[in-house]
Amino acid sequence: MSEDKSQLEERLMIGLHGTPELKLGEKLEHLGVFRERILRLLTKDQVDDKQIYPEIEEALKDPRSTRLLLNGDLAFDFRAKYIKIARQYNKPYTVVNDPRLKGEVGLVVASDQAVDVNEVEVK
Repeated sequence: MSEDKSQLEERLMIGLHGTPELKLGEKLEHLGVFRERILRLLTKDQVDDKQIYPEIEEALKDPRSTRLLLNGDLAFDFRAKYIKIARQYNKPYTVVNDPRLKGEVGLVVASDQAVDVNEVEVK
């Protein structure tokens, strides 16, 4: 009987709160993307720099990259330079506005599949 009760409780929780997300904490640190799908990332401060990081353009050229994600906390002027590059390489972009986001990630170049990139942070 207790097994039936725990299954019922589990179904009720899913009904109330939705299906639990896999690695939600990791995704909230990386603009909603699993770490293993990131080719390159910049911090908010790096996106705010006047310079454009060439590593981001290189990552957008990479055939494994499928999209650019930008933190919605950043001013449009700072995001616009990277949006322009994403359009140049026909990569879709998304501005992520989620109050649950954690950390200092400002930009992510991501793939739809896992990529084998050890060092994703641009120094």
